[in-house]
Amino acid sequence: MEIDNYKCYRDRFIKAGRFLCWPFLCGMVIGYIVWVSVLKAEAVWPEKFLAKIEGATYVGAETCVVCHDKENREFQLSTHSRINLDDKDATVVQGCEMCHGPGSLHVDASGGKDNILSPRKNPQVCFSCHLDKKAEFMLPYRHPVLEGKMACADCHSSHGTDARPWTGTSLEGVNQTCFNCHKEQMGPFIFEHEAVREGCTSCHKVHGSIHEKMLLARDSNLCLRCHTQMDFPFIGDSNHSGRMPSGTCFSGGCHTAMHGSNFDDHLRY
Repeated sequence: MEIDNYKCYRDRFIKAGRFLCWPFLCGMVIGYIVWVSVLKAEAVWPEKFLAKIEGATYVGAETCVVCHDKENREFQLSTHSRINLDDKDATVVQGCEMCHGPGSLHVDASGGKDNILSPRKNPQVCFSCHLDKKAEFMLPYRHPVLEGKMACADCHSSHGTDARPWTGTSLEGVNQTCFNCHKEQMGPFIFEHEAVREGCTSCHKVHGSIHEKMLLARDSNLCLRCHTQMDFPFIGDSNHSGRMPSGTCFSGGCHTAMHGSNFDDHLRY
């Protein structure tokens, strides 16, 4: 009897293995195809995404330094300075011309703003490399960069001396870039929300989101990313099971001062 049971389980295991083998093999094949496609895309990426200006040629970053020495010294400390792009018409494109385009017309005219690309005027200069951010700006709730009311350079410094390498924003403070516009959230508050200290991106997807106010998650799901515990739905010493269905933690009329409060330690106005 035990032998029969063993054979039965063995046969089931073999059949299950055969059944699961096909999805695994298909996944391997698809992964290989994607991997090859990525390699091919990387091979043409530099030429495809180089900034272009009709009728202009590359002059080299050393030519730009003659007039823009301050900007060049700052740029050497930035993440972008470590990037080199290959072009079929130029051996290597480095420095200023990676983002501002070939500078011959700018040099011949002894300067000028209409003969060179500016990320402050045209976000497509940044989008040529940062394709994921371009996609995020297509989402329903976003900063109005595509509408021309803001520019990437309003928040990011591509060659600032104190720019954090993973964001291009300043080291003055985690939130200082956001507080330049959103001053009412800056405080100081008597009762602060610790999440604000961690950074605005703890709750907000700053380039674009599918949720209102560019939040990372909707409704109370956002708050529950941090405020959950073993005896949930008790949060703190209070049962929230009857409160949460009435609305979000902030729009339901409870914790309306979610950035900080001067009156209540539970972040109420």
